[in-house]
Amino acid sequence: MRVSDLDKGDVIKLENKIFEVIEIKHLHLGRGSANLTLTLKNLQTGQRIEKVFKPDEKVDYLDIERRKIVFEKDDQNFYYFKNKESLSKLDKKLFIYLKNYLKNGLEVVGYFDENDNLITVELPKIIELKVIETPPDFKGGTVQSNYKTALLETGLEIKVPFFIKEGDIIRINTETGEYVERVQK
Repeated sequence: MRVSDLDKGDVIKLENKIFEVIEIKHLHLGRGSANLTLTLKNLQTGQRIEKVFKPDEKVDYLDIERRKIVFEKDDQNFYYFKNKESLSKLDKKLFIYLKNYLKNGLEVVGYFDENDNLITVELPKIIELKVIETPPDFKGGTVQSNYKTALLETGLEIKVPFFIKEGDIIRINTETGEYVERVQK
């Protein structure tokens, strides 16, 4: 497929990696030919890159079906996701960042290729996790004050406000890995 035929949300294979097209910018400078700058998200690492193409360059377009699936379990080598019909798996070595956010029962969007193989998953933008361990707060700790480290149920360590206690449920932004807010009981 030609780069000029791509749309936002399309999935392509580039340098043996799978990317989703996040943004397309058309740039035409003076007498030279036009260029397209694609903002691409690596679907295995979550990393974003920008790459410049000529409009008539060819890329490998992947026909992807997106379906809701649920994280079921993991073992030493794989993450397992369940949909109505079957259990699909992803290699833990390729999707290291997922370990910080996956908990049993978490609903995600699965990306499946034309052979019904799970390629990757898209996490919800905001998830809720339980605080397992954090130092106690101290007198004078307010929302505007400094932050402390908290260990969450998935093993993720993040900075949280001083008023957060062990046992609290907090919301996390999965794109930035940052604290959003405490869930009110």
